[in-house]
Amino acid sequence: MKRSNAVRAIFWLGMIFAVVFLVRAESGDKRTSVIPQKEHATARLRIFDQNGQPAVSGVPSPTGAIFDVAVGQGGDVFVPDTVNISVGDTVRWTWAESGHSVTSGPPCVPDSQYCSPNDMNCFPGTVSDIGFMYQHTFTQPGTYSYHCIVHCVIGMTGVVNVSGGCAPSGWSAGADMPSVAVRSVGVYFQANGKFYAMGGRASASDAPLGNFTNPFEYDPATNTWTTKSATYPDNQVNNMACGVLADSGTPYIYCVGGSASGATTATDRVFRYDPVTDTITTIPSPWPGDADGITLPGGFSVFNNKLYILGGYQILTGMADTIYEFTPTTNTWVLKTAVLPVPRGYIPTTTIGNFIYTGGGCMFDPSAILVDTTDSFKYDPVADTIATITSIPRATGNTRALNFNGQMWVIGGDLVWPSDSNEVDVYDPGTDSWSLGPAFSTARRNFPTDTDGTTRIWLAGGYGSDGSTPISAMEIFCNAQASPTPTPTATATATATPTATPTATPPPPTPTPTATPSGRTTPTPRPRPTPAPRP
Repeated sequence: MKRSNAVRAIFWLGMIFAVVFLVRAESGDKRTSVIPQKEHATARLRIFDQNGQPAVSGVPSPTGAIFDVAVGQGGDVFVPDTVNISVGDTVRWTWAESGHSVTSGPPCVPDSQYCSPNDMNCFPGTVSDIGFMYQHTFTQPGTYSYHCIVHCVIGMTGVVNVSGGCAPSGWSAGADMPSVAVRSVGVYFQANGKFYAMGGRASASDAPLGNFTNPFEYDPATNTWTTKSATYPDNQVNNMACGVLADSGTPYIYCVGGSASGATTATDRVFRYDPVTDTITTIPSPWPGDADGITLPGGFSVFNNKLYILGGYQILTGMADTIYEFTPTTNTWVLKTAVLPVPRGYIPTTTIGNFIYTGGGCMFDPSAILVDTTDSFKYDPVADTIATITSIPRATGNTRALNFNGQMWVIGGDLVWPSDSNEVDVYDPGTDSWSLGPAFSTARRNFPTDTDGTTRIWLAGGYGSDGSTPISAMEIFCNAQASPTPTPTATATATATPTATPTATPPPPTPTPTATPSGRTTPTPRPRPTPAPRP
């Protein structure tokens, strides 16, 4: 018995030592075993710039400033975790602790735009040791999220807000689209800084004519449009839901649902477009929201690399109140428990922070078919709960909402039939209040629009101010700002950095006169011509 007790005691003592050893090893190595590679600062060949700093990701702009961020200073954090810079500025990350990475993309979802140590092997990633430096020069405005590939699950994330690079402030005319276009979806593709019009048609009527077969690409650097070679898998490309999602570190434009011109049915098809290779691939995961074969996606937005579809239009029949979530890495759909407080379609929707916001949308009326509303909601994708917010001041629908510098901008859309609106309504989540934003020139609805998040908004095409004539005209909003002052931070090494100066940009689009918002009127049901309208 004594021998048995002694053996048992020795066994448990050994187990305690093993646990202590493993904990210490994990603390020292920061669990790098989950990463395929580890970068040792002492074993790398360094290339230095004119300031004596490593030029890992290219040569910094000679007129830009360098902003320092400490990696792992005081824990699994970036210090600071938010940096506000201008186009042409450089962010320099210095490792204050081993076992971390800088990887672009939403938390735990690399998108391969940039990453330590050398912008290669972003997925599955590489970690580096204390004292290592990595820097990246940002040449396009926008909001760039990043994370540590090892510790993203516990909140080691950061954001770089890049402003500037355009002038003058306000709305100005851009190049016309290659065709008049209605019911296309606008998507800004941050990886190449270009704007895409996905799907839609050229026909103003509901006749089965003019469904587009190829994406349109707008290049802000040259103010030109290009019709791409990739071909859509079918002609049901009107009123789709589209957004940028990353799969295995590569970003794509995913599109869901849609209908053909003149059709009374809808598709549940999902496809993705790769702007880099100009190819389209059908995803074998149909949208369950169109199980009845007549439902078009309602509002849509991306949160944490997932696409959410709120509500939907059941063609000539009614509206849906469901909320669906799509995950690109597994190509799976989930029907959420929460539902819209009221069934709605054509809902202006956008993501701000951890919430998805809506402003307006259409209800169904058996006689008028579509009736614009002022309903406005806030959906929490994590808690799967929804609540009302202050209603948008005007009833509207058939347009998009955009996240522009942390506010929801509802861009134009319906006014009162047959007129459309050029009004921009701005919602501030911090105060739960609405205000008027700068109106654009030509009122329109059902047009492609999107934003880089901080500096530019693009819109083009749509039904014009008379509510029925398709147009090709483009307008661009520029939010020109002075270069922000670098935020002083403690890093492993102190280095003087040059003062930020304006960065040269291509000639801006032609300025247009400041527009006056279309007057608000009491919302009434939209009468529709006979026969009833098609989607």
